[in-house]
Amino acid sequence: MGPDPSVEPAQALPGAIPDPPPFDTPVTAVWRGDLMESIHRGRYVVCDARGETLSSLGDPDGYVYLRSAAKPFQALPLVFSGAADELGIAGEELAVACASHSGEPRHLAAVRSILRKAGLSEDDLQNGTHPPMHTLTAARLARNGEKPRAIHGNCSGKHAGMLAVCAHASWDTHTYRDPEGPLQMLVRRTVAKLCDLEPEAVRLADDNCGVPVFATPLRNLALGFARLAAGGAEDFPDDLQEAVQRIRDAMRAHPYMVAGTGRFDTKLMEATDLVAKSGAEAVFAAASPGTPSWGLALKISDGAPRAVAPAVLAALARRGVRVPHEMKEGVVTDLHGEVVGKISPETSFSQKT
Repeated sequence: MGPDPSVEPAQALPGAIPDPPPFDTPVTAVWRGDLMESIHRGRYVVCDARGETLSSLGDPDGYVYLRSAAKPFQALPLVFSGAADELGIAGEELAVACASHSGEPRHLAAVRSILRKAGLSEDDLQNGTHPPMHTLTAARLARNGEKPRAIHGNCSGKHAGMLAVCAHASWDTHTYRDPEGPLQMLVRRTVAKLCDLEPEAVRLADDNCGVPVFATPLRNLALGFARLAAGGAEDFPDDLQEAVQRIRDAMRAHPYMVAGTGRFDTKLMEATDLVAKSGAEAVFAAASPGTPSWGLALKISDGAPRAVAPAVLAALARRGVRVPHEMKEGVVTDLHGEVVGKISPETSFSQKT
């Protein structure tokens, strides 16, 4: 899985006509009293590791930015490059390299450990800054008079993993975000391989943390996750096959490191045998390692995070996945903490999925 110099980086097309919006359908409703107050539209698809569609709603072939749902794929070079073995990166460290973590102490410790093993420091991170996503940790930082640093950003584990690959390969760590550099070209090829696409078909833009963000048809994201859960595919080289299995196993063994306290990704993996990852703008992917393995990818049209869990759980229920009752209760509260409504799958969606 080395870099392929024949793959040209994607170029922006000035004045290009944008894709038409995909066909989406109501998936999540917000109720206040006995009236539906708001509704969120979206689409989803489930397919197996061979690429056969098992069920779908809306347009499964419309492109979607994978955002952080791609992080397990982006972490694969850390393993198949040999960097993880050479540097002794395993367990929680591999999981945090796949994470949109909450910035809690265990997350930061794992990121620092990756950097230290690679001979690097926090100063080498280029993922930008924002307060920790974990409210209590952010409040503690503010009370101590500290400003958020790059390591507190939810993408710092991904960036630490990328830096470790560069350190192992003797690539320039200062330019690891460059879409035309060897690391990001390798990552693009890896995403394409997992999702059964040619590299040129994986479209690029800029993610919030400064590295390329990938877009694929929603169906191909589901396929990529089905292959992640299955531990690879028949045509994968041995090093990639092993990497897929190790990344999957690290996420399953350490779900807290993939997100954090109270987060949907973590709770879902703790309650089931699924591997799961959320992305910004209400993208979500999950997969089952059962026989046969299958993957689910979902996108909420308006990017509303509150719509994700009810829609995902409704789709998973149709696949026979059961979760604790408390995970199903989406409530709307007022400023006094009183329950005044609920967030639930829209009736027609829960019947069709």
